[in-house]
Amino acid sequence: MTGPAGLFVRDVWLVPMDGPPGSPLGHVRRGALRVRGERIAALGDLAPAPGETVLDGQGGCLLPGFVQGHVHATQTLFRGLADDLPLLPWLQQRIWPLEHAHDAASTRASAALTFAELLAGGTTTVQTMESVRFAEQVCEQALAAGLVAIVGNCLMDLGGDEVPPGLPEAARPALARTEELWRTYHGREDRLFTAVAPRFLLSCSEDLARDAASFARQAGLRVHTHAGEHPAEVAAVRARFRRDYVEVLHEQGLLGPRSSLAHCVHTSPRERELLAATDTAVLHCPSANLKLGSGIAPVQAYRQAGLRVALGADGAPCNNRLSLLTELRQAALLQDLAAGPGVWPAAAALWTATRGGALALGLDHLVGSLQPGKRADLVLFDLEAPQLGGPLAPPQIAGRIVHAATESDLRAVVCGGRVVAERGEYLGADRAERTAAIASALPPLLQRAGLGR
Repeated sequence: MTGPAGLFVRDVWLVPMDGPPGSPLGHVRRGALRVRGERIAALGDLAPAPGETVLDGQGGCLLPGFVQGHVHATQTLFRGLADDLPLLPWLQQRIWPLEHAHDAASTRASAALTFAELLAGGTTTVQTMESVRFAEQVCEQALAAGLVAIVGNCLMDLGGDEVPPGLPEAARPALARTEELWRTYHGREDRLFTAVAPRFLLSCSEDLARDAASFARQAGLRVHTHAGEHPAEVAAVRARFRRDYVEVLHEQGLLGPRSSLAHCVHTSPRERELLAATDTAVLHCPSANLKLGSGIAPVQAYRQAGLRVALGADGAPCNNRLSLLTELRQAALLQDLAAGPGVWPAAAALWTATRGGALALGLDHLVGSLQPGKRADLVLFDLEAPQLGGPLAPPQIAGRIVHAATESDLRAVVCGGRVVAERGEYLGADRAERTAAIASALPPLLQRAGLGR
């Protein structure tokens, strides 16, 4: 529990992530941080005040909470059920049948499990794309968990033999669901927001895509969709539209400063120009891209073009983890391979996981850095952990966190001024209740999906 006067985090290395491009970590120094309510009140050379709850950092490293730009909370219950498949068969044989089999209870259990895992691993802000139905269950679980979330119901009106009958939904009722989410949840507690979420080009008609873009503009909402993920998908888009993926999205009105595209593994120079010209953000999901055999996204080229980039785990069935620390290490190592060692240094990668992600999602006013007035979403690393190497000088911090840290090194995760996880263990809900909900929801879901046990 936090005392009536708020939380005081003492004896930490403050890594504010508020610096310029050449020094993205900002002014790293030893000090303390004060929280009032859900917001950061001050940081620096401070002493605790009467009534404050003191969290002793013991010389650890304090960062803003991590930001993930692309997750499917509705899919976490499917972990391990869709391994060893490329993207389109993965969707057709597993994900679409499983999503179609969801009901309110199974979606609720999946979302609860998602947010517990995210918070245990230091992710305090997330953008999610849910299934066609039951996104309200995800919103309710996000509110209960206390984190910042952008949630959208998936829009898909095209079917065919590979899609279970009844999963696709026509444009008008689908967008009516999005509008209901917007009216019910958008702006709740200044931390839950709605996005317009067309699934991807092959599952959306021209009418649905254009209507979605129009509604997003009218309501001032973000657009969250997929693009250029897998070679087979890109080939199918070219066959259908006779144009490149990002060009089609641009013609449909789905690009812009409030838009973010997951993956963008395969893009042409012209597509990259369009992304830059429209100030569209890219959501980089390195582990999912490897697990589905999609490829390595050209993140350094996007950075050079000035694009905003966030990291994301994607869904548990195409990753098996929702760990930002895994994605952070994976992203940095892959760019060492793709672009050359040191081209994307550890400090820049760590910035992408925090402030950069907040900028990509349009939430920089709220999260992403340690600054007075922003949410007190914090991750505290134990620098005495063996793999983190003990006492250090400030220049070493980014490399140790990016390349060596794991969830077990997190002494504490603070979300909205409350300690919600310690040592990789989520404190926010009863584990037995969560396990019982999964045990109750999963077997009938598998039966409905025709997958048995």
